[in-house]
Amino acid sequence: MHDIRPETDNTLTLRSVNWEHGMLLTPEHFLRQERYLESLVSWGVRYLTPGYGLIGGGIRLPETDLGTSRFDPEVTLHETAESLDISVSRVRGISPSGIVIDLDAVGSISTRFNKEELAGVAEAVVYVVSNPSERLKTDGVADSFNPQMRTERAPSFRIALDVTAAELQQSVAVARIRRPATGMMFEADPQFIPSCITLAAHSELMSGARRIVESINRLASAYAELHRAMREFMVIFTERGLETEVDRDSIQFAERMVLELQNTAYDLLDRTQPPDRFFSRVRRMLHSAAIFFDIATGMQQYYDTLRETGESEFLGLLELQKHMLQQGRTIKLDTNLAIEIKKSLQSLLNLEKLELALEGKYIDFRKSTAIESANFIFDRGGKVLYRLAARPARVQGIADEMTIFFSNLRLEGRDRYRLILVGDRNKPWLRGITIGAEIRINEGSGFRRESLILSGEAKLDEQFNIEIDFEAPDVPTITDLRVTVPSYHTVHTALLFTRHRFYAGNRESPEARGIDRTDLPREPATMAATAAPIESYRRAEPIQVNRKPIIPIQPLADDAIDVQPPWMPRDSMPNSSEVNERPRRRRLE
Repeated sequence: MHDIRPETDNTLTLRSVNWEHGMLLTPEHFLRQERYLESLVSWGVRYLTPGYGLIGGGIRLPETDLGTSRFDPEVTLHETAESLDISVSRVRGISPSGIVIDLDAVGSISTRFNKEELAGVAEAVVYVVSNPSERLKTDGVADSFNPQMRTERAPSFRIALDVTAAELQQSVAVARIRRPATGMMFEADPQFIPSCITLAAHSELMSGARRIVESINRLASAYAELHRAMREFMVIFTERGLETEVDRDSIQFAERMVLELQNTAYDLLDRTQPPDRFFSRVRRMLHSAAIFFDIATGMQQYYDTLRETGESEFLGLLELQKHMLQQGRTIKLDTNLAIEIKKSLQSLLNLEKLELALEGKYIDFRKSTAIESANFIFDRGGKVLYRLAARPARVQGIADEMTIFFSNLRLEGRDRYRLILVGDRNKPWLRGITIGAEIRINEGSGFRRESLILSGEAKLDEQFNIEIDFEAPDVPTITDLRVTVPSYHTVHTALLFTRHRFYAGNRESPEARGIDRTDLPREPATMAATAAPIESYRRAEPIQVNRKPIIPIQPLADDAIDVQPPWMPRDSMPNSSEVNERPRRRRLE
């Protein structure tokens, strides 16, 4: 933002002063020796250390002080109609060129920027720039021999919002300022994390890394439990003689994920490691998960089945896995580490959703602790699918009862529904506990129907969820639902699921064929063949029957047959012999 910029000198002087006896000493000799010592330290930092950025309190702090906010840079803004004052203090870091920047030696620094220079600027990064060629004279330890002189020299730093490529090598980013969406005054951006040398250098970076580690530990535990449930599932299906090819791919995927997540969790425990090593390990785990998912072709059929049932959420998740597989391998990080944290957490959330889909099939929903985030559940055995119909609108406690309200529903009464009572995660129900529930349907419509009094029983040890099935065939459309349970039971909330029916795919069926009308004689062999059951859908070959040519009947003359009119009375029935005997024709002479 400044028009006049100081000259930057980034060269290292590794030649010291030749000190000899009898030499004439001047202040220039000591200044040259000082530059030599500074260059020696900068050489070691520049060529021997890989990172740059903020240091914070360092890596030798106690465990309780690592990543605390009292070592974060402090940026203060004071804005008027004509200017913007920025003050920075408590900064400790290393520039990309290896220059040590520590404001504790000079206290705080401040700079005033003209508002005209900031016209049209929506956001800007605040840098602390070092000038190695300049030293500031300050008052330090008192010198009785030279009381009129300033006794110490401190490094020179300044604040900049726009730096050149040369200045960038001698600066450290400390914060970012922005204009809010609803105002014109600048403010510090809380979603910006500058480059750091270690995870403990900034409190927000440490907090984000802690959330990533917790998410990976949660995934590792979930996949381990899923793998154990899959093995039990395989045993049950093998005993019943069911097809388990798809389940074999799923169990292999879960096994690979358990090993990869456990290794990643151990590699991320060090809180003093560089951010590039931390996020590179997370990327490696995500890329490995995408590979494991790609080679498990049988397991993908399960997600395709869910997508066909209406779970369109998995379509985007599968595309993200393919996109992750196509990305190149890199360890380069964004200048804003908050973006890296956000991308890592989002990718881990996608893996968690994929795991929840498998958990809905292989882990009994009665013992699941993550059922509130599931959109569907399978009953034990994986044969009946229940899709989430509604979540509760509110929960209200009155006296010794708790009422759970489901509102704004449009459900068909002819479907079958399953109400799941979700209990406390810290206090599971024991086997045999029964919970009664009163279900009122369409209570807010003005027409009061008789309530359903049902109960659910805990069928397993340490069960967290209890199911209650009900139907409402006399209700055309369910618009609201009220569930009342005793408050002394540890019911946290409830979820409403509807049963989804699987329909068989299109099979090749025999084409419909017309039946030709043929005048066949009623022979015993033909009747037996007609009465025989059809064994297959294959077209039967026509039966060859020896037929005699049919001679068409010629019409007779009008006067050839003596036919009585219908109105003439018939006194007696004709004799059978007369009927069979053809009338004789008279020969006209």
